[in-house]
Amino acid sequence: MMLQPILPLPVLVLLVLIAVVLTGWLCAVTCRSLGRVLRVLCVLLACGATLGGAVLLLNPGHVVERPSGAAPVWLVGMDVSASMAAPVADDVAAESRAAVAARVLEQLDGVPNREVRWVALADSAAPQESAEELAAHPLNGKSSAVMSALAESIETLRRGGRTVAGAVLITDGRDTRPKAFMQLVARAGAADCPVHVVPLGSTWQAPDLVVTSAHPFVAAYPGVEVVLSAEVRNCRMGNRQLMAELTGADGEVLQRKTLDVPSGTTREVTFTCAAQSGEFFIRVSPQQGESRDDNNAVRMTVRMVNSRIRVFLAEGAPYWDSKFLAQYLRGQEVFDVRSVHRLSEKRFYHINTGDDDATPAETPNMPTNAEQLSGYDIVVLGKGMERLMDAAAVQALSSWVSEQGGILVLSRGRCYGGRLDGMEALEPFVWGAAPNAAEHCLEPSSDGLSMGLFGRLLPGAEHDVWKSLPPLEDVWEVQECRPQTRVLAVAAGQNIPVLGMMRSGLGAVACLNGEGLWKWDFYPEARHHGNMYREFWRRFLPWVQTAAEFMPGFDLSLHADRSVIREGESFTCLLGWRGMSRPATVEVQAVNLADGSVAAQQSAVLRPSVGMPRWECTFAPLPPGEYLLRSVAGDTPSPECRLTVRSLPTEEDNLNADAELPARVAEATGGMVLPTELTDEQLAAIFTMPEGARATEDVYCPMWAEWQVLAVIAGCLGLLWFIRRRKGLS
Repeated sequence: MMLQPILPLPVLVLLVLIAVVLTGWLCAVTCRSLGRVLRVLCVLLACGATLGGAVLLLNPGHVVERPSGAAPVWLVGMDVSASMAAPVADDVAAESRAAVAARVLEQLDGVPNREVRWVALADSAAPQESAEELAAHPLNGKSSAVMSALAESIETLRRGGRTVAGAVLITDGRDTRPKAFMQLVARAGAADCPVHVVPLGSTWQAPDLVVTSAHPFVAAYPGVEVVLSAEVRNCRMGNRQLMAELTGADGEVLQRKTLDVPSGTTREVTFTCAAQSGEFFIRVSPQQGESRDDNNAVRMTVRMVNSRIRVFLAEGAPYWDSKFLAQYLRGQEVFDVRSVHRLSEKRFYHINTGDDDATPAETPNMPTNAEQLSGYDIVVLGKGMERLMDAAAVQALSSWVSEQGGILVLSRGRCYGGRLDGMEALEPFVWGAAPNAAEHCLEPSSDGLSMGLFGRLLPGAEHDVWKSLPPLEDVWEVQECRPQTRVLAVAAGQNIPVLGMMRSGLGAVACLNGEGLWKWDFYPEARHHGNMYREFWRRFLPWVQTAAEFMPGFDLSLHADRSVIREGESFTCLLGWRGMSRPATVEVQAVNLADGSVAAQQSAVLRPSVGMPRWECTFAPLPPGEYLLRSVAGDTPSPECRLTVRSLPTEEDNLNADAELPARVAEATGGMVLPTELTDEQLAAIFTMPEGARATEDVYCPMWAEWQVLAVIAGCLGLLWFIRRRKGLS
């Protein structure tokens, strides 16, 4: 019992004595008419009530310890996204990450005298009443924003005036917004709150078959069969023999191929069909045990280019290679060829597509300015070009490539002897001193495979055809490759580039470093795998044309700044014009390939540019799906391109744990990376009370707030009133 009088104790005692005496005297005087016993009883009751009030003035009471309203609080957040249902180890039989997290929660729940807030983290934070309720929370988060959700929980407590002494994050590290960890670090730093992490899980991919294509849009040319390719990835489905199908837009099966896909590997499947526009699908049937079946098919768009590829071929020193190439190109429906061949200083002959015989001439009649070159898509140069071209012609050719999107093909390596001013800058390679006398077999490189020339249009590096073909001759040593050069093929075993392509402005330059390719068409032993000479040029020239700004026959170009974007991202289309009179207005449509509807249409804005007119237009974000971008410019032929809008990443897209991200959070906030089995020392470190903070506070409880004291005083006064009223006193 403690006393906390409201007045100084001596003064209070004196006042109490005076009040008791005065109260007793007044009560005795007013009760004179009562009998002795009742009068004494009334005086006692009055004095008792006065003494009771005096006791309250002394403010007696006791101190009790209660939880402090400003006590620190701890946050424990558990990731409840779908990825937490994955095994904690790279083993199908391993327990789930969520099961291990539940054991961690049980350990954290055993620390006394600490206020803990339990939070379920996925797309947002959901407070839970207890650790048991949090452990039982369904794993239904289709995407996770664990870092930002925990950051908001810390900020909410701070706004409520609470001190967050620490936070524990139990997660597998999968966060569909990984950059949000900076938000968590900032909020935790402002609250002086260390974030301790318990990372769970390891490498894990759900059993699945996935069909994708790096080339979903294919330009088809007259007379050239279309090659449609896709990759089938087998993830944890065991060794499978699958039936890959090529179907039309109506679902009709056009072709089938059996494909062996061992578990953990990716296999490419290709289909060859006649050139025609349309929508196609490459698919494999869903298999039992797959985690999802919405990624077993890929859409392929084929668009027919009805105009032929216009080729100019020039030879200053004709050889079998140039004769075979000119003869072959003139016989192909896809090419419209004009060629010039120098026989002597004043003797030339021209052979064009459709001509039966060569036409002799005294001048080469080379296209040597921008206007003349604009009539061609590809220029093919042989050797001896220093006899047909001067520096001005080379400059015009360079401008045509870089500014008009032309394609230059050096079909026999270095195209000049000695020096030809300006040509060196156009070549993909910096040549060595002299040709190499050794024989060189062509071998596709990794760039040639990744860019789709080999392995899709032509046989891949593992195919025996490249070893069986006659070797190349006069292969030049290469000192270095230009920065923009991609080496498509090398000399087998020597790593000398023999086929390369260099982008130059709007166009590109390709170079075949060597001669003797004609033997692929002439020698009978080279025909074992078919006519690879014709197949090479028939595939290579249309393929290299795709590196240019403009498609053959189109004066308008259309390209998206990206072919694949995420949901919620905008994108920009760029357009160019190389014709005579440009269109007054240009628009771009985004056509949804699923239903053929126009999802969006934007007017292109002419932007300031030097030389070629340029437009651009920016589209607002489109819903996830496959789109065909199509230009609209009056009667001008409209180029097209494909756009894929992918849904935001979900937990099912990647179930591999990421221990690095939580560790970065712990390091940045002064927290610890904890194991799943916590020691007493670690628990004590997690729940250490901040300096100067207490979990409880001493509270003084006065007796006047207790009903017993008030009841005694009220009882005395009530009984006094009752006696006086019964005796007729007021």
